Amino acid sequence: MSTPVPATPGIHPAPPLLTTSTLLTTSTLLITPARMRASMFRRSLREHPGPVVAALAGLLAAAWLIRYATYGDRHTLSLFAGTWVLGWIVLPLMLGGGRGRVQPSHLRLEPVGSAAAATGLLIAASVGIGPLVSLAALAALPVHAARYGAGEAVAAGVGALLLWLAGLIGSSVALEAVGHAGGPAGAITTGVFTGTVMGVFGSVWAVAPWITSLLAGAPDHVVRWLPYFPGSWPLGAVTGPAGRGLLMLGGLAALVAVFALAYLALVRRALVTGSSWRPRRSPITAGSAPAPLTPARPVSAGWWGPGPVWAVAGRELRTWARHPLRLQYLAFAVVYGSLLAGLPTLAHTDRLLPWAGVLAALGAAAMSAGLIGLDGTALWMPLTTHGGERAEVRGRALAWLLLVTPIALLLTVAGVLLAPGVDPLAAWAVLPAVLGAGAAVPVWVSLLRVRPVPDPRHPTSADNPTDIISVLVASAAGVAAAAAPMAWLIWGPQSPRWPALVCGVAAGVATWFGGAWLADDRLANRGAEVLTAAGRRTRPPETAIPLRWDAGWYRENRATAWALGLLTVGWIPVMPQGLMVLVLDISGGWIVASHVTGGARTAVAVAMVALGGAMLLTGLVLWGRRPRPTS
Repeated sequence: MSTPVPATPGIHPAPPLLTTSTLLTTSTLLITPARMRASMFRRSLREHPGPVVAALAGLLAAAWLIRYATYGDRHTLSLFAGTWVLGWIVLPLMLGGGRGRVQPSHLRLEPVGSAAAATGLLIAASVGIGPLVSLAALAALPVHAARYGAGEAVAAGVGALLLWLAGLIGSSVALEAVGHAGGPAGAITTGVFTGTVMGVFGSVWAVAPWITSLLAGAPDHVVRWLPYFPGSWPLGAVTGPAGRGLLMLGGLAALVAVFALAYLALVRRALVTGSSWRPRRSPITAGSAPAPLTPARPVSAGWWGPGPVWAVAGRELRTWARHPLRLQYLAFAVVYGSLLAGLPTLAHTDRLLPWAGVLAALGAAAMSAGLIGLDGTALWMPLTTHGGERAEVRGRALAWLLLVTPIALLLTVAGVLLAPGVDPLAAWAVLPAVLGAGAAVPVWVSLLRVRPVPDPRHPTSADNPTDIISVLVASAAGVAAAAAPMAWLIWGPQSPRWPALVCGVAAGVATWFGGAWLADDRLANRGAEVLTAAGRRTRPPETAIPLRWDAGWYRENRATAWALGLLTVGWIPVMPQGLMVLVLDISGGWIVASHVTGGARTAVAVAMVALGGAMLLTGLVLWGRRPRPTS
C-alpha cells in the first residue's frame, strides 16, 4: 500500500497529465451517443417504412437542387438553400423528431462534462436521414460557385458547411427548447410553424406557379432583402467584394457559435436538473384528476342546466386553455385550414376561401383523435362515478363544439367576405355536418386507439398521442357527414337549394349521436382496458417491416403488406381524381373525369372518391388486424 507524498508548503502539486486512457475515455463518451443513435435509427427503419420513403424523396429533391445549381439563378438557389435549412429546423417539431434521438437526460448519470456531452449529442444528431440529405442538398452551393473558379467553390463549400452546422445545431436547439416548451407561447409557436409548413405543402399546386416564376429569377424586391438572409451568405461571399465575403462567412460562423452556446446551456441544465425546461409548479389539468362529475348539491342532470355533462365540458374548456399540446393542435388546425383555403388565391382561385372554417374544423377534429392518451390514469374518475362514462363522452364533445364552432364560423364569414363572387351555400351546408362529426367521433376514436405519452403531466410537442389511422378515421367521419348536403347540392333540385342547410344540420346531429353512442359503449364496456392503455408509459412494439423484399415475411404478414399498399394508393382516387375535380374543377389527361362531360363527369369524380374511401377503409381494417409482436 503506497503512502501519499505530503505536499511541500508553497509548492502546488502538478496537475495530472493527459494520459492515453483519459483520451480514450473522452473519445468513447463522444462516440457512444452516436452509436446509440445509430442503433435507434436502424430499429426505426425496420419498424416503419416512413424513414425510407422520406430518404428517397429527400435525395430526389437534393439531386434536383444540385442539377438546378448548374444552370439556375443564384438568388433563387440561395432562397431554396435557406428554406431547406429552415425546414430542417422546424419539421422535426411537427414529425416527432425527438423520439428517436439521444437526449441530454440520457447522459445525466454518465461521468461527462456539459461540453463533452453537447459535442457527443451533436455528433449523434448528425446520424440520420435529415442531416445526410441536407448535406447532399447544400452541396449545390459549391457546385454553383464552381462557375466562378476553384477558390470560389472552396469558399462556398465552407459556407455550405457552416450553414449545415447551423441547421444541425439549430434543429437540436429547437427540439430541446421549443419541443419541450410547456407554456402557451411555445405551444402556439410550434402549432403556427407546423401549420404553416403543412399548409404550404398541402397547397403546393397553388404555390407551384409562383415557384415556377421564381426559378427563372428572384424578383427585385426579394433580391434587395437577400443580404439579410443567412441562406444567401455562402454564395454572396463568392460573388461580391472580398471584404464582404469574409464578413458573411464570419456571420455564419457567429450564427453557429450562438446556436452552439444555446445548446450548451440547455445541455448543462439538463445534466443538472434532468430537464432542459422548467416544469410548472402546478400540475397540468390533463395529468391530474378531473373535476368531480357530481356536484355537492343535487342539481338537474339535463343538457341545458348545470349537471355532470356541463361539469366535464367546463373542465375540458379549462384544459384546452392550459394544456400546451391542445393549444398547439388548435393553433395548427386554424393556421392549416386558413392556408389551405387562402393560398389558392396565389393561383387566382378563390373558391376555397368560404371553406376555411370547414377545413379548420376538419383539422381540429383530426388533431383531437388522441386526446385520451394525454389523460393518463385520470380516467379512473368517470369510471367510478355513476353515469360518469356518458357524462365524460358528452362533456368532451360539448366542449369541443363550444370551442371550435366560433372559430369555424369566424373563418367562414371572413372567407365569404373575401370572396364575394363565390357561392357560399355549400360551405354553410357542410359546416354543421363537419362540426357534429368532429365533436363526437374523435372521442370514440381516442378511446378506440389509446396512445399514451411518457409523462402526461409535462408532455412535449414530440409526444404525439395520435397516429395516421386515428387522423384518417376522424377526418373520414367529417367527409362522410358532409356527403348528405353535398349530394343534395349536386343531384338535388336547383331551386330551392336551402334544404341543403337542413341536410347539413341533420347529418351533424346524426353523426354527433352516432359517435357519442359508440364512445359510450366503448368506455362503459372496455373502461378498464382504456384506463390500462392510457396509464402506460411506453407503447407496445410495432410490427417490424423489412427493408427489402422478403417472401417469408409477406406470407406471414399479408394483411400488413396490403394495408400499407391500400393506405398509400387510396389517396390518389380520393384527392386528385375526386375532390380536386368536384371542388376546383381541375382537368388533365391523367384525370379520369376529364374524359367525360356534364353529369357523367361529376358521377365519375364521386365514384373515384367512393373507390378511394373504400380502399382506405379496407386498409385501416387490415392494419388493425396486423399481427403484433409479443415483446
